[in-house]
Amino acid sequence: MAEFIPVLALSFLVPAVWLDHRHHRIPNWLTGSLLVAAIVVQSIVQGVTGLGMALGGMLVGFGVFLVPYLKRGMAAGDVKLMAAVGACLGPTLALLAACASLIVGGGIAVLLLTYRYYRESTATVDALLLTRFPYASAIAIGTSAALIIKEIPWIL
Repeated sequence: MAEFIPVLALSFLVPAVWLDHRHHRIPNWLTGSLLVAAIVVQSIVQGVTGLGMALGGMLVGFGVFLVPYLKRGMAAGDVKLMAAVGACLGPTLALLAACASLIVGGGIAVLLLTYRYYRESTATVDALLLTRFPYASAIAIGTSAALIIKEIPWIL
């Protein structure tokens, strides 16, 4: 993988996090642009192999986040963002990034629920479980962690 392709993913994750925190939406133009850029760049850099890597990564990112989306645990923008990031990373690294993002997101959810439980003593458990947070930050942290882990030679 060319060294600038992860930079492409991270450069799109910064505005995605900002927009998700500000508007609680990840716009289609952002995820679509990243997806197209990833497929084009991967194809130019590695040819047909790169195209396969991009499409495989996209399917892995989409597939891992599809079940939480169907269970209403996350929004469609989060799924599309992970699919686009997966296209940048390829299937193996996309799986690592998606799993790391789910772990980070779970940690954020536990901290947020704990904070709200103790801060809002009148809140019911059902009301707390409806709490939502911008998941793009978990995707950005999980993707960054996957890219760092990739650089450790004895792990991958």
